Amino acid sequence: MISLLKKLMERRREELTLLLFDDDNPHQQDSYRIHPGKMFLGLVVVNLLIVFIVMIILYATPIGTYLFNKENRAIRSSVLEVRERISALQDSLEVRDEQLSEIQRVIRDQADTSFVISSTDEWNEMYGEQEQPSGVMTYQVSETGGSSSLSSDQIINSDIFKSGTMFPSEPPVRGTVSNSYQPDKGHFGIDIAARTGTDVRSVADGVVINSEWTLNNGYVLQILHGDGFVTVYKHFSEVNYTAGNVVRKGDVIGKVGETGLLASGPHIHFEIWKNGASLDPEQYLNLN
Repeated sequence: MISLLKKLMERRREELTLLLFDDDNPHQQDSYRIHPGKMFLGLVVVNLLIVFIVMIILYATPIGTYLFNKENRAIRSSVLEVRERISALQDSLEVRDEQLSEIQRVIRDQADTSFVISSTDEWNEMYGEQEQPSGVMTYQVSETGGSSSLSSDQIINSDIFKSGTMFPSEPPVRGTVSNSYQPDKGHFGIDIAARTGTDVRSVADGVVINSEWTLNNGYVLQILHGDGFVTVYKHFSEVNYTAGNVVRKGDVIGKVGETGLLASGPHIHFEIWKNGASLDPEQYLNLN
């Protein structure tokens, strides 16, 4: 048989006649014309087709799990996807931890302060029958663990209030008004967008009555001026004054930031109040 295959391979480019004899009937014979080259090629194609069909059948059955390692590839893909998600979550957690650490540091290092207007009864308790000057309000700064008052005598007698508050004034920072005065929506001031770190200046002479950090508004500064005016600045990246400090018009009181949960982009929120009523800051500033 092997010798026959060798001969066929040697003459694979020729066309041969194959004769078949019957042992029982030697005079009867059958003849076939064959081309060895085409025959071998056909056998190879048939074998490859059979192997391909068998692999397809095995791949589509549970046996393919063991032969082609399908589960391992799926598990590897899932593991890689989970690892990428974990990496992204770790980055987010690191940023959150940094923010929480900063919040904890501020809360630990600074008192939780707020200011209220002293009533006439409180004035009488402090100064007896002395008449409260017209247009002058006193402010009290409340601190966690106790309360202390700014020096009312110094506020009343200070020369920074004698000339009154001059409006219109230059804006606290040069930038673009990104949100206007909308008291019906609880927005009692204007937002002035500017680059982070830009100097913020006091619009008039006054005394700082509150300098604090809050979760919603970040660093906040409130300044008492003459004629019953109070200005409020929010979302500083840093502040330069504390409660009780005297500031002059044009002094740099802090830097533009985007601190606090309510901040969306670097800007300063600026409010003007007079005798407890909010005013539209755009009417009191030279914004053009």
